[in-house]
Amino acid sequence: MNSKKAKTIHRIKIIKGHINAIEKMVDKGTYCVDIIHQSLAVQKALKKLDSLIMEGHLKDCVINQAKNGNEKKMVEELLSIYKYK
Repeated sequence: MNSKKAKTIHRIKIIKGHINAIEKMVDKGTYCVDIIHQSLAVQKALKKLDSLIMEGHLKDCVINQAKNGNEKKMVEELLSIYKYK
């Protein structure tokens, strides 16, 4: 497995762990603020995952699209990401 893929899988496992922890906390009736802290950790982990994936996309896919004359598609894809933020 290449290092980018391994890093991505690692991040996903971290997120799964946080999600599982939240589920257990809710089930146990854990103090709400503690659950929120765990939820915020999930959001932070998702942002790190997004950044990791975006970095790979910029280094590989975007460069290849530019080299192959697909600038319009490249720009549309990147703009579509920012519409969802």
